Amino acid sequence: MRTTVYWEDLMLKTMSKIAGITAGLAMLASTALSNPYKEYEGTTLVVNFPAHPHYNAVMQILPEFTKETGIEVEVDQLPYLKMRERQTLELGQDEGDYDLIAYVVFSKADYVYADQLENLARYFMNPKLADPGYDADDLIDGYVYNIGFAGGNKGYLQGKTGSLFGVPYGSETSVLGYRKDIFEKHGLKVPETYDELLETACKIPELEPGMGGLSSRAASGHHASHAFLLHLAPLGGRVFDDSWNPIVNNEAGVKAANALKQIVDCGPEGASSFGFGEALGSFLNGDTAMFLDTTVVAGQINDPSKSKVVGKVGWAMHPMGTRRGSQTGGFGIGIPKNAENK
Repeated sequence: MRTTVYWEDLMLKTMSKIAGITAGLAMLASTALSNPYKEYEGTTLVVNFPAHPHYNAVMQILPEFTKETGIEVEVDQLPYLKMRERQTLELGQDEGDYDLIAYVVFSKADYVYADQLENLARYFMNPKLADPGYDADDLIDGYVYNIGFAGGNKGYLQGKTGSLFGVPYGSETSVLGYRKDIFEKHGLKVPETYDELLETACKIPELEPGMGGLSSRAASGHHASHAFLLHLAPLGGRVFDDSWNPIVNNEAGVKAANALKQIVDCGPEGASSFGFGEALGSFLNGDTAMFLDTTVVAGQINDPSKSKVVGKVGWAMHPMGTRRGSQTGGFGIGIPKNAENK
């Protein structure tokens, strides 16, 4: 009987101690989570961002971030096509200058393969390193997988062996902008298929002399490649098959190249030398009736200081070819392996 009482007393005392410890830990955790940035106050983060509308918006709210966290942010902002050169130099050093980088989607696989980006799993597992209120379900799956994952399917996508190395920010897809006033004036139907798109693109210069049908990138190099790939997927093509054999020159690839050529031939004057800026500028100036490219342009099109077509533009889905396919590109944010503050 006395033994039984002894163990009961011991159990009660032990449970009381555990409860006290648990309560203390909970109180400490609650205090830490109520101000998770406390220990980082006074830290300065150096980040590399592109000169791009999405990140221009970030620049406007950085003072609010500093006010809330006590963390200062120093930004090295570069044209996005020049970021790769700078990042390649920085990420290859033992100690880099950047604590955070925004990378273009086509750089992701190279950085991960070279072991230059942090796997983000351990950060999300630690409430001291990640905001516990962060809602990952708010992100669009296609952007997360294309921009943030590597190590899975085909090596650079999601899959059972894949991991998250970046979070999409500044993600884009393609959308068709069209001049509502021009389409209404001539009774034109908004293109829903590629056949309709190409027909309309070449009909507009006949109906509106001096106006191009569709404004597109076409300049040799990155811009021509982008424009070609924009049409390749919806027209049924791929660059490689599942065994990494190049198939870009098959029937679908040829059809995509011919579609781009027809768009340029029926485009505004000088279309064959257009980069992104020139293609967008042509549409903003009212020199073309359609624009098929990234969603990021919407803000500029409705900005009276930049656009002559404010209130005249309608939006439609990327036209369908043999399948519905639009780009899932843009930027992701990652932590360099050689970052000082992580």
